[in-house]
Amino acid sequence: MLFSPRLFKIICAAFGTSMLARQGVHATIPADVSIPTPTFEPVYDATLLLVPNVAQDLVAGPFGERAFIGFLGGNLTNYATGALEGQIIPGFGGEFGVVSSSNGMFYTDVALAVQWTDDDKYAFLRVHGVGELGNSTYATSYTRLETDSTTRQNLVENVLLVSIVVDTNNSPSNETLGYFRLFVMNSTKPSISP
Repeated sequence: MLFSPRLFKIICAAFGTSMLARQGVHATIPADVSIPTPTFEPVYDATLLLVPNVAQDLVAGPFGERAFIGFLGGNLTNYATGALEGQIIPGFGGEFGVVSSSNGMFYTDVALAVQWTDDDKYAFLRVHGVGELGNSTYATSYTRLETDSTTRQNLVENVLLVSIVVDTNNSPSNETLGYFRLFVMNSTKPSISP
């Protein structure tokens, strides 16, 4: 080998720094660059029936307590009309997040499937975010949706957020209810003026 690994790293770091200096990296965003603030609008509401005793379904791990919470089903409704648009598939997916041992925050990792009522197609949602787990569990999460439903491709091609609340205090006995609202980004894309 021509260079030792350490010498190679030093040369790469120095070369990278000199390249940045040559390119004139700006400390602020230039005036001709427009970066809009993302805004979101609600699309769907969901009620999920979770495996009971959510707070007890935790397993100790190296980074904190890992959640293993199953879904027993649920409904997905249109936010504007309240009409039923999908069913949460029972026994598929669940919550696999972790309650961090360093800061106590709940890092969500949710997977769930929905079957649309109008075309019987399926959707798969993957949700990652942050919140708190306890008597008033909540989280806000980035969401990715996959579906072959032709009328919902705007959800596949857009930025989605989910706000989740699990209400252990007001759930029926031997049941735990979770609620989420799905939001889609409705703001414009960034632009650079000529």
